[in-house]
Amino acid sequence: MKKTFVLCLALVALSAAAFAADAQRNITINGGKQTVFMGAHSRQAPAPCKKGAFYDNICGGSINIDEGWTVSNGSPINTQYTPANQIVALKSGTTTKLGVTVSFVEGTNGATVYLTKDCSGVPCSSPDGKPKKDVLCSGTIKNLYNAGDPYVVEHTACKAKLTKGKPYWVFVDSDANSWLAWDLSAATGGLVEGTNDVWGSPSSGQPVGGLAIY
Repeated sequence: MKKTFVLCLALVALSAAAFAADAQRNITINGGKQTVFMGAHSRQAPAPCKKGAFYDNICGGSINIDEGWTVSNGSPINTQYTPANQIVALKSGTTTKLGVTVSFVEGTNGATVYLTKDCSGVPCSSPDGKPKKDVLCSGTIKNLYNAGDPYVVEHTACKAKLTKGKPYWVFVDSDANSWLAWDLSAATGGLVEGTNDVWGSPSSGQPVGGLAIY
């Protein structure tokens, strides 16, 4: 009983900055950087899918449909969060599209997905995709699935030349006045959080959002 009470207090402290959510009962934790669905937590195994040739952490794994990195801009979070995942290209060649597992929580239902080169361990462009010369490709995603529901891989066209073994970054920048979540895959990797258009310090071995590069 005592241990349960202490655990509850710890969770309350962790989510002290949590925002009231809609009927889906989503909250933010970790200073707003993570979004959690307060239902029965579950992972969803992938349906039959075509694996991304340049990178893929969706096919053959699973997606946590109840937890993801917060992607936001304006209300209701009132902080712009732009999570970025680092990948290493599995082959050389020209990509055709990107696939991400980004879900909708509240506000405007849309975002832009960017692919950039690596510049000293962070994305070459800023979190809002500027300057454009540093962006290899970008595309919009809209009408996203609801947070906590079975995931759908959101695809956007992306034509960029990658080199096998080199690091790159993919990040998601939400439309104005939106709260989204980049649902986590079972993989870990490089992560950097953009806050109000400024990249933070990169870290390795972090949970990363569902991502495929075709």
